[in-house]
Amino acid sequence: MLVPSSPGLGELLRYVGELVDRGAEEVYDSLGLSYRARYTPVLRAMADGAATVTDITTRLHLTQGAISQTVGLMVTDGLIQRTKLPDGRKSGLRLTDEGRDLVDQLTPHWEVTFDAIAELEQEVRHPLRRVLSDTAAALESKNFAERIRQALQDRHERDATTATPENGASTNWFDRGGQAYAQFRPVYPERLAMFLASLAPSADLVVDVGCGTGQLTSGLAPYFDETIGLDPSAQQLANTRPQDRVRYVQAPAEKLPVPDHSASLITAAQAAHWFDRPAFYSEVRRIAVDNAVLALVSYGVMRLDPDLADRFDRFYRQEIGPYWPPERALVDSGYADIDFPFEQYPAPPIEITENWTLSQVLGYISTWSAVRQVENAGKPEILHAFATDLAAHWGDPAVTRPVTWPVTMKVGIVTPLARHE
Repeated sequence: MLVPSSPGLGELLRYVGELVDRGAEEVYDSLGLSYRARYTPVLRAMADGAATVTDITTRLHLTQGAISQTVGLMVTDGLIQRTKLPDGRKSGLRLTDEGRDLVDQLTPHWEVTFDAIAELEQEVRHPLRRVLSDTAAALESKNFAERIRQALQDRHERDATTATPENGASTNWFDRGGQAYAQFRPVYPERLAMFLASLAPSADLVVDVGCGTGQLTSGLAPYFDETIGLDPSAQQLANTRPQDRVRYVQAPAEKLPVPDHSASLITAAQAAHWFDRPAFYSEVRRIAVDNAVLALVSYGVMRLDPDLADRFDRFYRQEIGPYWPPERALVDSGYADIDFPFEQYPAPPIEITENWTLSQVLGYISTWSAVRQVENAGKPEILHAFATDLAAHWGDPAVTRPVTWPVTMKVGIVTPLARHE
């Protein structure tokens, strides 16, 4: 099955950069300026006192090679002049009269440009500059080559412990813990975090309760000054990934270690059906600011291709159905029957979509509580039979297939009245 390719990170960054530069240069042309947008960072740095390529590089998120190339072009265009520094070891730079005149002319334009950036961020409801700054810092801490190598190693490890064409399915595909939860749970779409963040009355603090290994926590973090992920399981928290402005704390939903009236958004993703909800709601009222948002998020049963659906449905509903705890019924109903004593806000339809190999699907199923109960009951043959059948229907286990989950939510506003009831 062919899956349409998605644009990579570099491709998207280059395309966005091209769109920004193209728009800026169109405005420069309308001002009667023969000017390249790539000159702007260098001009601004020199206007602030930078006098060498090293000085400019220190002030900007650009490589020394890129700065040197740009400086060379600006020298040719008569905007910069090279000078000798007293120590004789470095070549100095200074703006020519034409360069200084250009700075004076462009300064009001740059101020308006930042207004346009702020409007763009408001329109897409995403803090673009903060996200890119955080991304740069993360890549400085651990470069992208290292991340690719780690991802490759992780994939080899997953494939080594799951189904293969020869044996159908390994005997230990379901024997996993918190690490598997972090590896195999589906990723919430960015649209979900954007929607929830847009409802919050401020960007001060979001608290993700029952956060597990941080699937939703990490997605919310770029939108808030501080993010707290809480979970009672030390094993789950041990498999979270460090992230700027995110703090993970071991704590139950019924006793939140969060100051009174401090949280603008409180979330619980695929977790609220396990809570003592009256106690949890009491804590929500305590920690919420006025008009804070509470969101109980759940995704339902995964959907597979039609040729896999019947075998999966039989496994899910009949073979391991008796091993699901009663709380699972709330997930199957999309939280339609869950108690929720807050004024509700309508939520848009959202779906999680992944393209997974057979090993990823089996890895995800291994994280289910019902699977653990089957194993505890001493009936692993149920799991092995399903894995073998699914592998036979799947075909080449390295081929990816679409997997989807419907996302449902109960979204409420914690009003001053509700908080003090």
